[in-house]
Amino acid sequence: MQTAVTVINDNAAKIDGVKVSLLDKDEEILMRRHLKPGIRMYSGDDFNYPELIAGDSEGYSDALLGIFDAIAPAAWAALAALAAGDKARYHELFAPTVPLSRHLFRAPTRFYKTGVVFMAWLNGHQQHFIMVGGQQSARHILHFAEAFRLADRAGLLRDPALACARMRQLLATHGVDA
Repeated sequence: MQTAVTVINDNAAKIDGVKVSLLDKDEEILMRRHLKPGIRMYSGDDFNYPELIAGDSEGYSDALLGIFDAIAPAAWAALAALAAGDKARYHELFAPTVPLSRHLFRAPTRFYKTGVVFMAWLNGHQQHFIMVGGQQSARHILHFAEAFRLADRAGLLRDPALACARMRQLLATHGVDA
């Protein structure tokens, strides 16, 4: 970390910020505190984003998160609450999204895009759940069932009737009678 911070700080005039995905909020905060003033920390921590974005008396991390597509309505509302100075509402809105994010980004993390596309399909943003290279099969049907439950708990299903119909379709494709 010290080598990276030194290189970044030594080139501060050419650097807006740095994007990290340490997945350890304490390490990210430590790194952020060692950056020169004016250099932004762009968090890629899809596990601890509410605390990192809200920040503390010494700073905050800007969000550059893969989960934001899947939780866009909640993220928009939470960030608006934070901008208005309502940290309690901010945390209330983000809290139910964290379990979904941790689920979609669970190991092997490289398959998180499958969950993001699944959420887009459930919410009617695309007509199919087919990905390049068949990546929709990168996760097990039980993973999708849990993602569906977590999305529902977080209030992230834009049209619940459509989402339920699509989930039943996916379950039937996998031989599960819903």
